[in-house]
Amino acid sequence: MTGLYRRGLKKKGILLLSSFFLFFLGMSFGKSSKDIPQALPATAEDANSKINEIILMQASQTADKEGVPLGDGDLLEIHVADLPELSNIKTRITPAGTILLPLLGQIQVEGLTAEELHAFLKTKLGEKYLRDPQVSVSVVEMKSHRISVMGAVYKPGVYEMTNQLRVVDALGMAGGLREDASTTIYLIRSPKKRKAENSPPKAGNEMNAGEEKKEPKAEAPVGPPPKVKKEELLSQIKPFIVEIDLKEMIDGKSERSNFLLMPGDVIQVPPAGSVYVGGEVKNPKGVPLRGGVITAYQAIIEAGGPNDKADMSKVKIYRKLPNGQKKVILLDLSRKKRDYNDYTLQKEDVVVVGTNGPMAVLVGIRDTIFSRLFLPMPY
Repeated sequence: MTGLYRRGLKKKGILLLSSFFLFFLGMSFGKSSKDIPQALPATAEDANSKINEIILMQASQTADKEGVPLGDGDLLEIHVADLPELSNIKTRITPAGTILLPLLGQIQVEGLTAEELHAFLKTKLGEKYLRDPQVSVSVVEMKSHRISVMGAVYKPGVYEMTNQLRVVDALGMAGGLREDASTTIYLIRSPKKRKAENSPPKAGNEMNAGEEKKEPKAEAPVGPPPKVKKEELLSQIKPFIVEIDLKEMIDGKSERSNFLLMPGDVIQVPPAGSVYVGGEVKNPKGVPLRGGVITAYQAIIEAGGPNDKADMSKVKIYRKLPNGQKKVILLDLSRKKRDYNDYTLQKEDVVVVGTNGPMAVLVGIRDTIFSRLFLPMPY
């Protein structure tokens, strides 16, 4: 009896456990789709994630691995075996883009790569001094090759150009667009970089005639500054701004907007729902439309106000129309007229403060004098 009783209890226990198992199994399979965790739907914060994926993918594909051209401020080390005059020479490239070397004199090197300069020196030294010159050229410091990516990116800052870069490369280096970033961005190029070319000049024509046997002087002569035409100065002083529609560029509708960058270029990524202020202001940047209303003058003040070359009577607003064309609005925001000439801005307007010609010439002459007086000397 005891054995039968125990076997009966055992069977009941098994049945009870089976019932509990089936009950919980039914509960699990009986859950509605609301109870099962789902992938979160895309939100406004994810709006730029697809653009970032494409930017990062294209950045790895478009970077040009050719050598970066040399420029103002770069420090070079040059060594020629069996030629004491050119043994371990350190020299910094001047603002004029030149270096001074014993035996060879002044050489124009800006725009050449280190490899091209190496080939040029090897050729010139082989013509007069050594049968098979062993030349080495190395870049100790690269001061001229920096670009900036500012605004609504994950890692804004200044970046070194270790190879040739395009717009998408720079955006990739800066971590891509933030969630609040506008897809309309701006490329600001400094005046002296405008004439930059995709390919550096050929080395064979770079050395100045008649200077092959001149020894470099200890100091650059100091005298009155050279005469400079007003038009030339103005063309060198005025920066320019390029508006880039990232959606069109990535979709292939505007591939030419993926510009090859030059040293000193600045890429500004404003927040969405903002305007951009550039030209002769102290701090060119994107200005958010707080409350949805801001005037041209208020935006200029947000950008640090006019600088010492600004002409507030020459303010332009560039506005994109629904049909894709642009409208230019001219404003006189000088002190006497700003109260009744100020203009309410719209999202993605671009405000550019013009240049005061006479003041720009004076500032240009001042900068020219200082650059002549304080030329970097060879090391």
